[in-house]
Amino acid sequence: MQESSLNKCKNWPRHEIFSKTRIPLETSFFVRLDGWRFKRLSRTIKAEKPFDEKFAKCVVYSGKILFTKSLNPALVHVASDELNILFLNSGPFSGRVEKTNSLLAGLISSAFSLDTQRFFDEKSIVAFDSRVIVASTEEKIVEYLSWRQMNAWRNHNNAYAYWVFRKIGYEPSKIARELKGLRTEELHEIMFKQGVNLVKTPQWQRRGILIYREPFSKKVEKHIVTRWMIRENWNLPLFTSKKGAKMIHQILRWTKEKRKN
Repeated sequence: MQESSLNKCKNWPRHEIFSKTRIPLETSFFVRLDGWRFKRLSRTIKAEKPFDEKFAKCVVYSGKILFTKSLNPALVHVASDELNILFLNSGPFSGRVEKTNSLLAGLISSAFSLDTQRFFDEKSIVAFDSRVIVASTEEKIVEYLSWRQMNAWRNHNNAYAYWVFRKIGYEPSKIARELKGLRTEELHEIMFKQGVNLVKTPQWQRRGILIYREPFSKKVEKHIVTRWMIRENWNLPLFTSKKGAKMIHQILRWTKEKRKN
C-alpha cells in the first residue's frame, strides 16, 4: 500500500508543464524583466516625475547583481523599470526557460526592494515579470536593443508630456485624448512651448543605461594581467548608429574573450 502511494508520488514531476522547455544550445537570448505596478510604487517611494535618478540607480544596481552571482550575462540594458539581459550563446540552468524566468525575476525583485529601502528609506514589496526572447545572431542582438531603445525614447516623450500636462491642470483622461494621434514633431513643439526640450533631457532618460564587463590591464608583480570591471554607461549612443552598433559588437567580443580566459 505504502509502496503504491510512493510510486504515484514519483509521477508528479511529469505534470510540471514547462519543466522541459529549453532554449536551444549555443543560442543567444534576452531575458526581459518589467516592473509590476511601478506607477503605484513610484507614488509610495515619492519618486520624482517624470524621471528619478535614484530610481534609475536602483534598477541599475539590481542589474549589476547578475554579474556577481555567476550568471554571466553579456550585458544588461536598463530603461525605466525594464531590464534586458543578454546571455551570449549560452545561459544559466542549461537553458531551462521556466527556471531562468523565475529565478531572474525573483533575484531582481529582491535586489530592487533592498535598493529602494537604501535610496528612498521606504520598505516596499516589488515584483518583476520575465520573458525570454531569442536573438540568434549578433545582428539580431543589435536589432533587438535598437528596438528597446526606440521604445525607451517613445516612453520618455510620453512621460514628459503626461507630467507637463498634469502640471498645467489637465485631468489624466483628457491627457490621453490630447496625446492620441500626435506626431513626434507636434509633441516636441508642444513641450518646447512649455519649456521642455525633449532632445536636451539627460541621455540616460532617452536612451537607457548599459551594464557590461570591460577589460583593463593591471600589473601584478612582474606581469601584466587582464582584469574585468563592471561598467555602467549612462551616456549611450543610438544603437541604430554605427557608433552604437560598434559598441555592442565590442562588448560581445569582450564577453567571448573573457570566456576563453
